[in-house]
Amino acid sequence: MNTSHGNAVLRPSHRPAFASVAMNWARISALLVVLGLMVGMARAAAVNPGQPIRMDGMELFFGFVPAEILRGHPKDHEEQSMHGGIPRGKGTHHLIVSVFDARTSARVTNAAVTGSVTEVGMTTQNLKLEVMSFGNAVSYGNYFSMPNQGPYEVVVNVRRAGEGKAATARFQYWHPRR
Repeated sequence: MNTSHGNAVLRPSHRPAFASVAMNWARISALLVVLGLMVGMARAAAVNPGQPIRMDGMELFFGFVPAEILRGHPKDHEEQSMHGGIPRGKGTHHLIVSVFDARTSARVTNAAVTGSVTEVGMTTQNLKLEVMSFGNAVSYGNYFSMPNQGPYEVVVNVRRAGEGKAATARFQYWHPRR
């Protein structure tokens, strides 16, 4: 009994060696996929700024959450109606910014905050980052179209109540590889 493989005829005694080679290729392929994911995540971690971002006596923390994740919240969850509702489609991300006084560590709750996101070569999106209150914690946020991995230039302006000049944080952001 001969087993055919393409133009070659494998004798029963050669089948285990062939299976071993195929298994090694599967392991190598899996390893390459894992390494590729690790490199993408490491690049995003290396390029994205450390947090907090310090600016003019304040500390800013930020995060981006894909809108697809937020759509999974229950219908009565406050996120469903925030900022006019969760946009449909792919590639939309919710920017969340929390601001603290650097000296006292108190949360800044009465600031005017704006954000802009620009993908290289594309139009800048400028939006007011609206106040979001979850329990006693106030943050600021809005939705931005970010369909590609990046890089994106992100600019956040924070003007505290009673101050004329806004503090600005400017940084590049890459999505971790999906």
